[in-house]
Amino acid sequence: MDSDSDAVARTPAPLYGRAEERRTLCGAVEGLRSGRGAAVLVTGGPGSGRSALLAAAARTATGCTVHHVAGVESEAGVEGAWCQRLLLRLTEDLPAPSGHDTEVLAAVRAGRCPPEAALVVASSLRGVLEARCAGKPLLLCVDDAQWLDHVSLSVLGLLARRSGNLPAGLLLTVVTGHPARAALDGIDTVALPPLDETAARRLLADAVPPDRTAGLCPAAEAEVLALAAGNPLALTELAAAACAGHPGGPLTLPPGSRWRAHHGRRYRRLPAGARAVVATVLVGGPLGPDVLRTAVRRTGRDPGAIDTALAGELIAAAGDGTVAVPGRLLRRVLRAEVPLAEQHAAHTVLAEVSDGEGTRLRRALHRLACGIGPAEQEAADLERAAGDAVHHTAGAVLEDAADFAPRPGVRERWLTLAARHAFLAGEDTRTRDLLRRVPPHGVPEGSRALRSLIEGERLLRDGTPAEACRQLGAAADLFLDESEESAARALMLAGEAACLAGDFAGYFALARRAASLRHGDGTPTTRLVLDHFAGMTATFEGRHREAGRTLRRVMRLAEGIPDAYCALWAGQAAYTLGDAARAHTFAVAAAGLARREGALSLVPAALVYQALAALLTDRCAATEEAALDGLRLARRTGQRNLAVDHLAVLALVSALRGDGDGAAARLRSIAQQVSTRGLGRPAAFGHWASACADLADDRPSDALTRLAGMTHAAVGNQPNLVIRQLATPHFVEAAVRCDRRAKAAGALRSYHAWAASGTSAARLALAHRCQALLESDDAAADELFRQAARLHQRDGAVLELAKTELFHAHRLRRARKPRPARELLREALQIFQQFGAASWAQRATAELRATGARPQAAARPGDRGFAAGADLTAQQTRICELVAQGATNQEIAEVMMVSVRTVEYHLRNVFTRLGVRSRVELAAHFR
Repeated sequence: MDSDSDAVARTPAPLYGRAEERRTLCGAVEGLRSGRGAAVLVTGGPGSGRSALLAAAARTATGCTVHHVAGVESEAGVEGAWCQRLLLRLTEDLPAPSGHDTEVLAAVRAGRCPPEAALVVASSLRGVLEARCAGKPLLLCVDDAQWLDHVSLSVLGLLARRSGNLPAGLLLTVVTGHPARAALDGIDTVALPPLDETAARRLLADAVPPDRTAGLCPAAEAEVLALAAGNPLALTELAAAACAGHPGGPLTLPPGSRWRAHHGRRYRRLPAGARAVVATVLVGGPLGPDVLRTAVRRTGRDPGAIDTALAGELIAAAGDGTVAVPGRLLRRVLRAEVPLAEQHAAHTVLAEVSDGEGTRLRRALHRLACGIGPAEQEAADLERAAGDAVHHTAGAVLEDAADFAPRPGVRERWLTLAARHAFLAGEDTRTRDLLRRVPPHGVPEGSRALRSLIEGERLLRDGTPAEACRQLGAAADLFLDESEESAARALMLAGEAACLAGDFAGYFALARRAASLRHGDGTPTTRLVLDHFAGMTATFEGRHREAGRTLRRVMRLAEGIPDAYCALWAGQAAYTLGDAARAHTFAVAAAGLARREGALSLVPAALVYQALAALLTDRCAATEEAALDGLRLARRTGQRNLAVDHLAVLALVSALRGDGDGAAARLRSIAQQVSTRGLGRPAAFGHWASACADLADDRPSDALTRLAGMTHAAVGNQPNLVIRQLATPHFVEAAVRCDRRAKAAGALRSYHAWAASGTSAARLALAHRCQALLESDDAAADELFRQAARLHQRDGAVLELAKTELFHAHRLRRARKPRPARELLREALQIFQQFGAASWAQRATAELRATGARPQAAARPGDRGFAAGADLTAQQTRICELVAQGATNQEIAEVMMVSVRTVEYHLRNVFTRLGVRSRVELAAHFR
């Protein structure tokens, strides 16, 4: 292999995540052996792996003559320089060509290659290539074509577009966005995207030095992956920087790194006006176009400098028109590369032109950075403005402002506040990076308290609940002298961590600590927290009347507090009381408040209770919609514990429908995290879901074993008091079918008292059904089943209604009353079929056959005797009834506690099933 490039001299680097691109290049090389010439252009950003991909393709060119003639930046201004190097390489062992080509090539050798001769030169060089290909294919690799001089670039483009009938191939690379790309139009192009997460992790593992046997810690690994954003060179150089350590500051690239040097050169090559634009966007971005133009005019620069700076690709315009430095790593590199004097000048200009409420926070930063006004006053203004900004913006500005802190301790406070805003914004990696820059000791107590709160809540959402509880308890102690409300909030989150772990002894201890905060003049939020602790403790201890009074007080307090956390806690209180409508309302309010404030990390938690509220009344589709939205957002914001919660809810939905395989698959996906992190609540949820699937498949003994084990699926073998209560109806069903009536009766007493103390008709219906299953007198059982059915209908719990009818029919058949049993079974069967509950439908079918009846196939539109809604789910039928009453989609969504999008989705399916084309026709069907 011939080469004048050092690319092939290096040890071949592994190519992860480039399989498709590699196949394309290797296909072009393979075609050379069949006499098919080809040209392929590889484009990608700096460090994307263009050179490595080119070298890997060249190594497959066995049986070919390979020449590497790369672009050289220092020759980019010398016309014809690359053509001369190429000619010297190709003709070093060939006789001189004859005819007109002799004169052209002699001129190229002598360095005479004017622009107007590009086509002639390309034709002559093609003749040389043809001669070199005699008997052996040739592969020409041109790396970094953006550094070719203008004439040579034109010649290369002409050659590449005319290589098809030669056994010669050209593999070229050019940096994405470079003007050189225009000269290479018409050539097959392979664009290198960022590496996906799997490939990036594999490359990172290779990049860690062998002596680091344990690799990077998870936090450092996450930071490297986030900063590199799939760029291979940045990833390997950041890994080296992380291994070297960077105490007290953000992870970034050292001065000697190739990625940093490349972007530093790009900045320094820009004209002075464009450099000023980059500096302005760096310290002020994202900037609206009007603000940026005003700032440029204020400095006396030509507005055309903005376009020049954009062309340099160190800044970029977003879809909304704002201009910013793309990527956190480039921003950090430019902070180091742009001279401080230019950054100071940019701050000064932006302090003058930033005006209005929307720019108050950044204006405070600019005034502080350039020393306008008393530093203490500017710092106070900045903190006040940060409190009113959306979390992403507040966190970014406070992080920048930390470099201009007016006195010791303020830097740590602002970095801690920035971490808090980053956590709420759902930026998990940034949160960890900012926390790492704040030492746990030697800082003001307020910063230590806030740091413990952030770390504790982060661990609650993506760590070990036991450690989260410890951190949050420590935060409460540190907050106590400064802010009683902050201490109460920390204790509330610690209580949530204890419940997640299933550590109810720990929860009761936290409740006692919270009770010591009770004072008559506490803030509404503090009173809400204390009442929540008292109400939940009373619930766990079986004092249900007291719990009802206290938890209703929580809901009343939350109505007057515009706070996402308080709305979320009120939703939990409502769900505990079985008030599905208010639980849904509070969960939606919590999600809405969080989204308006940019607190994306709180939305998945709100969606948990939105899903559970829907499940309380058998709205399985709404439950799945909320849980899937929550799962997606939990993963996006790095909150794996909440992702586990949503998957556990989805598993329960599958199990209640009788889909044991679906439930098992979802439970398998969370098993490892449940076990390694000690997530007692999802573990108990899993036992409950598996037991429901067992019951649907007619395996009551297995269900009973699981439900008995569920009560001890927690820390220290403590029973999970929440899930044990919720699963009682299924425990009673399994126990009755296994003839363990005494156990069932004992469990039912507590459940009945809990259901009677709340407002949930659905839970009270289940209590009546359980009592009917235990009742020895047929007449009394019959009445209890009827009461349960009426309550199901009142709350719209259609799937549970069908199960109640199935159990009732079984009792009637055993009492030799087949006719009423058949009526119930036909309705139950139809509901099971509509819900897709195949296991339950099979049981209803078997029971129907036992009554002597033959099950009929479900009616279809157009069938004789088809009734409106006969082939619709219960939810679709209810939507149609509301349409017939004249309700709009928005009104239907509010009544059914679903989104407007869900209503629209169901109506489209209804129109298709019933063959109607308008709401008027649909209403006629249901009148």
